[in-house]
Order: sequence, then C-alpha cells, then structure tokens
Amino acid sequence: MSEQGILIIVLIALMGLLIWGKWRYDGVTLVCLATLVLFGVVPAENAFTGFGHPAVITVALVLLISRGLQEAGMVSLAGNLISRLTLSQNQYMIMIMVVAAFLSSFMNNIGAMALLLPITLSLCQKMEWNPSKFLMPLAFASILGGMNTVIGTPPNIIIAQYRQEYTGVAFNFFDYSFVGLAVSILGVLFIALIGYRFVKVRDNANDATRLIDLKNYLFEVTVRDDSKAIGMRLSEIKKISGPETEVLGVVNESGGVSRVSMGKKIQPGQILVIKTSPDDISSIQEALGFEIADDLVTVQESDLAEIEVMVTAGSRLIGRKHEFLKRLASEDLALLGLWRQGAKFRTRLARETFKVGDVLLLGVRTIDDEGVKERIKHLGLMPLMERDLQTIPSRSRLIKSLIFFGLAIGLTAFNVMNIVVAFLLCVIAFISIKVLNGNLYRNIEWPVVVMLAAMIPVGQALETSGISLNIANFISSSTAGMALPWLILMVLVITMFVSDIVNNAATAVIMAPIAANLAIQVGQPVEPFLMAVAVGASCAFLSPIGHQCNTLVMAPGNYKFGDYWRLGLPLECVIVAISIPMILFVWT
Repeated sequence: MSEQGILIIVLIALMGLLIWGKWRYDGVTLVCLATLVLFGVVPAENAFTGFGHPAVITVALVLLISRGLQEAGMVSLAGNLISRLTLSQNQYMIMIMVVAAFLSSFMNNIGAMALLLPITLSLCQKMEWNPSKFLMPLAFASILGGMNTVIGTPPNIIIAQYRQEYTGVAFNFFDYSFVGLAVSILGVLFIALIGYRFVKVRDNANDATRLIDLKNYLFEVTVRDDSKAIGMRLSEIKKISGPETEVLGVVNESGGVSRVSMGKKIQPGQILVIKTSPDDISSIQEALGFEIADDLVTVQESDLAEIEVMVTAGSRLIGRKHEFLKRLASEDLALLGLWRQGAKFRTRLARETFKVGDVLLLGVRTIDDEGVKERIKHLGLMPLMERDLQTIPSRSRLIKSLIFFGLAIGLTAFNVMNIVVAFLLCVIAFISIKVLNGNLYRNIEWPVVVMLAAMIPVGQALETSGISLNIANFISSSTAGMALPWLILMVLVITMFVSDIVNNAATAVIMAPIAANLAIQVGQPVEPFLMAVAVGASCAFLSPIGHQCNTLVMAPGNYKFGDYWRLGLPLECVIVAISIPMILFVWT
C-alpha cells in the first residue's frame, strides 16, 4: 500500500476514535503518530519534532500564563466586581458574555471559562436563577472571544505559525482582531438579543440547596450480613427505595456489572450498582442495611460531609480511574458516586474512566478544611456547591501580573520580540512574584500539548505525501470558475463541520495545508484561506464534544447532546454571514 493510502486510513481511524471519545485524545494522536512512523510515512527522526514546535511551546506558555492570572486573583476580582452589581437575568447574561469574550481574547478560552463558571453557578444559586439559561451562552461567548488574538485559542497559534512556515511572515498578535472582533461582538449581540431564546431551559429540582438536578448518580453498595434486604427480590428493593432509584445490576466475579432479572434474590456480601439521588442514598442505606463499597471509601470516619465537584478540562483525572484518584487523594477524599450526562454504565464505578464534565460526589471530613480545598484544586476539580467569593490574595501581585502580561503582549504586538520569548519572560516574571510556583508541570494541560505535538508531524505528512495537494487539486478542478467568496465559504464550512466533531487544534493542523494548497491552485493569496480555517476551527457550537467549553457546561446546565445545535446552528450561520465579507475586505 502507498504512503498516501496508509495516511488516509490512519487519519480516518483517528477522526473516528476522536469522535467516539472512548480514549483520551492525546493517547489517540500518539498511537496515530506511532503507526505512521512504523509504516515509514513519518520519518523516525521527525516523530518528536512537534514537541519543539513554536506553536506547541506557545500553547504551553499561554496555559501557564492563564494559570498565573487565575492564581493572582482574577477570579476573585471578577467575582467581587460582579457581586456589587444589581442586575436582571438578561443584564447579567450580557455582562458575563462580554467579560468572557474579553478574557478569552488574552488568555486561553478554556481558562477564561474556568474563571467565570463557578462565579456564574454561585450567583445562580444565590439569586435562584436556572443556570441552564446562562451557561451555554457563557461557553459560546468564551469560544467567540478566542478568535480575537493569536493567543485566544490554539488554532490561531497554529495558523500563525503555519503562515510563517509557508510565507515567511506570521500573523501578528492583533491580525485576527479585524475579523475576530466583528464576529465576537455581533455573535454576542445575536445571543443576547435573539439566540438565548433557542437555549433549552429545563426545570431543576425544587430543593434550593442544590445547584443542579443530579438524580442519576451511580453508587455501589455492599449488602451487609445483617441487611434487611437479604432474601428480597430486586423488584422489592426498587419499591422500597422509591421510583427515582434504578437497580442497574450486580457486580459479578470478574468485576463487571451483570444485568439480572428483578426477580433475583439478594444475598449477603453482594455489591449492587444503583442509580439514585445523593439525597436518597443515606435513607436507602439505613432502611435496607447497605453500605458504600469498601474499595471506594478511603476516609475511615462514618460521618462524612458531601461535596459535588466537576472534572474540568485541565483535571489530572481525565482518562484515569478510581485507583488514580485514591492514590492522589490519600485519605482526604472518598468517592461516593459518579454522575455523567446521558451515560449508560456497564462497569463498576472503580473501573469507569473519568471524563471532562463528570460530576463526582465526594465524601470529606470537613468541607472548609484547607487541606481538602488544596487537594481538590490540585486534582483540577471544581466545586459546584455554594461558596463565598474569595478575597484577592494580593492586590500588588495582581497588578504586577497584569503589568508583566501587558508588557509581553505589547512586545509581541509591535514585533519587538518573538511571542515565544516574550511569553517565556512573562512566565519567569510570574514565578519571581510567586503567582506561579516552582512546580510548573502541574499547571500545564499536558493532554492538549501532547495532542498538538503529535499532530504536527501528521500535518507535515499531509504535505510531504502530496495528499493536501491532491485534495486541493480535486477541489480546484471541481470548482473551476467559482468566485473567491464561494471558495472561502467552502473552506470555512468544511472546517466548521470538522471542528464540531474533532478537537479544534487537530482540525487546524489538518485543514491548514489543504487550504494553503487550494489557494495556490486557484492563484490566490493564502491569507484569506488560512483565516477561514482559523475562524472555522473555532466554531464548534453544534455539539458538546467539539470544544471543551461546551463539555464543561453540559452537566451544570442540565443540557443534552442535541441541545447545542438549537443555538449553535443559527450562530454559525451568523458567523458565516459576518466573517466572509470581513475576510475578503481585510485580506484580499
């Protein structure tokens, strides 16, 4: 088989696995890269060149700077400012979207989302607002704001570096603003004035103490030797536990979950897997003589406080299982239950792989204990409980951080210094003022970095193998005589489609060489085509898997998979109508 055939098969498999989402995307891309090296499509000496690529280094530095700004008190500052305002629901929606778009322009949009999500959830609880109304607009505004600058989102960094490799000149810091500002401003206005009506808002539980309605936590309970349930049938258990409780099955000898008939009788020592509300699990345990499975509980005290936390995009738990959590949490945290939107659990809780957006019910000795808070923070988990807005750790450090960051942006924007050097100096400055500690590795979202580093050689193989040129030739011959605006539209729409189902950075790596070769084939400059790829790669609004911001709001917003296109599709149509004229006006 030819190199092109192998590469096409591997890319199709890669996209399929990324869409499936069963395994972590960094592991999938590494396997893809290893396969191409094994078959000689990617030379062995080029396999790891991506780790030294300027785009990859820039992404890592942006992640560090985003963390530094967060640690300096950006969350607290925003929270304090927002708490002083008396706003209606619509006024708050507009304000939070504007803030999200602004922050996303100058820090990673995932980082901006992580700053504003807990603030919004806390305010919704305080004001008794339904978070469903706000969280999807918040996620979409964070994505829109990332289009404004080179550091707003990884695709912009990738496209900037690709242009430099292709033409010798990179996109400058604010080159994206010409199109990005128009798209983000008008996109936010569309959501605020019209689009919010398309958001599916579901009623939550009447219990005001709960932030989101999580009725389907997965629990594992052991039948004690003195249990009242011994000899009962599963159907009887369901009657006693209530209609909201579902008995999924019994843990078999191999450790899997076997579905059994409701007529099966309960035996001592069995481990039952049930779905129920955290509010009901204690009464079920007491009424029937059940206890949380021993291999889950690491905290030895019986009277535990409960806290709901969400697995964020930068969590160390992503792609890991309970054993990893137990090792890092020591005896501070106990996993009691797991909630996942729309999931069908087929294995034991201890064998489930954690994903972005999962909500964990943790048992802790004391919620207010500083050691517990640090452990949760270290794991990359976000509490969903009501919490007081924090004070700014140090105003002087916050001011210094903003000054250093502003200097780095200025040096980059005016081409005084390369972006990698400027941002590296900014990170060093953050370390010197102690907003970043010496353990920098924990502050980098390694799955993002590894995925991008693995995709760089794959993208280069698209060009060296001639596939991108062949695709460009096919498109140019099929669209002979087509006007430039229609070609730009085609590139933009195709990129949008791919980005809705595949990671946006991977989309940019794949589409950039195809778009550039198409530009050459039709005798046009590459800039409008690359800008169309940059905009399209950031437009992942149709599903929760297209962008991590969408994934983060799925659980607390009580959204389903099909809810996203209701607002996402009209928004993408608006973006197309805005971006095409702007790209043509600025870059042709």
